[in-house]
Amino acid sequence: MALDRGNRGPMARKSRMQRISWRALLVMAATFPLFGLGCGCSHERLITLTNSDSGRSVAAAVGDEIDVTLQTIGPGQYGIPTLSSKSVRFLGVSLTGSPNPGGPRQLLRFKATAAGRAKISIAHEGGVPGGPTTPAFRITVEVH
Repeated sequence: MALDRGNRGPMARKSRMQRISWRALLVMAATFPLFGLGCGCSHERLITLTNSDSGRSVAAAVGDEIDVTLQTIGPGQYGIPTLSSKSVRFLGVSLTGSPNPGGPRQLLRFKATAAGRAKISIAHEGGVPGGPTTPAFRITVEVH
């Protein structure tokens, strides 16, 4: 007995469409996790530090941003940082927060760019002549 494949009727078409949609759903489900790998998405994080973190060692991943907020009490301000390697790049400095009569609050931004170790030193400049000096802010960043 021969089967007539040309006459399947509306139920046969629906069944075939269901099979196609299930197949498409399975393909999408299987490939969806791959989209996150190749989209350029990152898991960069923001590391925030203040005056009290001076002397610390900090771990960072390539791509992480490191924000250092330094408050000066009295005259002067923190200068341009010195970096011991190209593992970390200096992005810039700006004043942050509302004006403070005690002294400026500065935000210094850095980016971890390559694996390695970078020592960052930020000297304080322009204090009272002959007065006490403010120690430099220093950290070591281990970039992995």
